[in-house]
Amino acid sequence: MHENRKSDLEVIVLAAGKGTRMCSRRPKVLHSVCGRSMVERVARAVAGISTIDPVNTPARIVFVVGYCAEEVEAEISRLKSLEEFQGIELLTVLQSEQKGTGHAVQVAMPQLGKEARRVLILPGDVPLLCSKTLSLLFASAPRPLSVMSCEHPEPLGFGRILRNTSGEPYGIVEHRDASEAERQILEINSGIYLAEKEFLSQALSNLESNNAQGELYLTDIVSFAAREHLPVEVVLAPSHIELSGANSIAELSELEEIQRKRIIENHMNAGVTFVSPNQVVVDEGVKIGADTLIGLNSRLLGDTVIGAGVLIEGDGLIVDSTVADGARLLLGCYIEASQIDSGCVIGPYAHLRPGTRLESGVKIGNFVETKKSLLRRGSKVNHLSYIGDAEVGEDANVGAGTITCNYDGLKKSRTIIGAKAFIGSNTSLVAPVEVGPGAIVGAGSVVTKNVPENALAVTRAEQRNISGWALQRKRK
Repeated sequence: MHENRKSDLEVIVLAAGKGTRMCSRRPKVLHSVCGRSMVERVARAVAGISTIDPVNTPARIVFVVGYCAEEVEAEISRLKSLEEFQGIELLTVLQSEQKGTGHAVQVAMPQLGKEARRVLILPGDVPLLCSKTLSLLFASAPRPLSVMSCEHPEPLGFGRILRNTSGEPYGIVEHRDASEAERQILEINSGIYLAEKEFLSQALSNLESNNAQGELYLTDIVSFAAREHLPVEVVLAPSHIELSGANSIAELSELEEIQRKRIIENHMNAGVTFVSPNQVVVDEGVKIGADTLIGLNSRLLGDTVIGAGVLIEGDGLIVDSTVADGARLLLGCYIEASQIDSGCVIGPYAHLRPGTRLESGVKIGNFVETKKSLLRRGSKVNHLSYIGDAEVGEDANVGAGTITCNYDGLKKSRTIIGAKAFIGSNTSLVAPVEVGPGAIVGAGSVVTKNVPENALAVTRAEQRNISGWALQRKRK
């Protein structure tokens, strides 16, 4: 949460590109790393500056959009509801024709507030960037322009920082425009700049497109500052990995692997045990309590919260769900948008679909599917059953092969099973229907009418045995 305060710092995030090398219809910045889009990760890094350096809390973030603008705008709109961005104004501006990074910033400048005095500019595709590294830009004395760089062991494709014999920066040259000597330079441009607004306006107005791409390069503001004899600060980032962008699916996968390892290590440092850390996927926002054990091939995604002392045997998927302390998820469980209270035992091979709520001590057995249902404390559905749009009372027992027939082709209706009711195997409960507390339904029944409390309901036809019929059939 950020307090509403006047700040002279505003931010421009460049998020207009298609990302041709991604070979994807989806905009580049919407590709995700560990459950968060790249543009969200960049925005979080910006918003997090205030926790390290409250004086430099950004007042506004302007996202330059272009390719599939509506999709990127929808993502930015979603970010507005997150707690991390409260007190920060999020805006988008359309770069209808992509004429380079310099042009993108020109398009964004009119969206900055009148109170803005400093502008932080950064690309929207550096998903491992952290707030602490960004805050380094504010540590030195104020200058018209500061540029973040890093030493890269494989600088192919990156712009190089040019320095004179005194070590002072005088320009940035893109790889495609660089000479062979310049390509030997290991210090690369990150695409992250902190500039005084007045200087930036002047520099942008002097950009020219005399380069290999015929575009307006934002990097040329460095050479403009040198020509005007204005000091430029180059801030060296601690790691090139943090400043790495993803220009292809392969590069994106490499960055995700790095971040996934960090996430797992953080959880292990907090007391979580992973049977095979390299064979588990945990999204960024997932929370896990101490003394929980997670088996191999587990995937914990979205806004999932796992309590303390939970057992997750593995080969399962948990998405946007809450699992309370002490629950046991046996092999192969698939759980979506569900809430599981303490002491529940699920699986193996159970499927909890959205809207499922299990109170404490509930048992859901193998090959059971639930959907939009409430199972009260101590109830059991142990085998091969479907419970949809239903409420199952405390300590009720639902036999193998039971299904709630909740859909008649036009609408869905609810089934209510009372406390301590017993539903025999292979029963069909045709909703809307209610089985009263303590009632018993005989195996193989098709229940279409309410069953009173403590009653027995049996709908089987009378069995008829025909002596010798099987032998007669064989003779024929």
